[in-house]
Amino acid sequence: MSYLLQIPFEIPEIVLVSLLYLFLDIYPAVKSFRAMLTTASFLLLWATFSILTGVAYFFLMTTSVAKVQNLVGPTGTKLTIIFLAALMGATVLQSLSLKISDVKIVNLQALLDGYRGQVLADITKRNSQIERLSAFRLGDQLSKEFQNNVNDLAAEYSQLLLFTGQTSASAAQLVAALEQEASDLKISKVKLIAGRIARLDGARGRQLLS
Repeated sequence: MSYLLQIPFEIPEIVLVSLLYLFLDIYPAVKSFRAMLTTASFLLLWATFSILTGVAYFFLMTTSVAKVQNLVGPTGTKLTIIFLAALMGATVLQSLSLKISDVKIVNLQALLDGYRGQVLADITKRNSQIERLSAFRLGDQLSKEFQNNVNDLAAEYSQLLLFTGQTSASAAQLVAALEQEASDLKISKVKLIAGRIARLDGARGRQLLS
């Protein structure tokens, strides 16, 4: 009974374990924790899975707490049941379906797979937005840092072009065309080069600021 009274206080752990499960499932495909946490569809998935894990946790606490305690001891009982609840929630939810007269009306696994695919697409889109914004900010910082030293910045850009596989001739041609491109775009040459460097190699751009 004392375990049941503690259930409301276990909500933070349930939410964190749910996030850990989704992180292991989704992060390898998107490689951006920040994008995950700023994508609405992922937050909805996290909330839904946390609720499901909480229901599974309550079920296990009312039916299996003594067995788990005998296996892992009192200290590890709570954490073990939370992890089991997350696994149980994922397994049960994906296997549920609604049948009427042996005709499958709703296949939740297909719905979940489709929603997971949408979540991945949303996170990828959000990550692209974050990267573009980061490159824009880095380019702005570089243009301010090298506003009186555009030739050095152009030389860095030329080196980056060579590192990305351009030949010396093609790199020189691209650098030489910057003046006209900046004029056509109605921006300064240093701002154009800074933006190109930020998009081409953000790590090198940040090194130039240090």
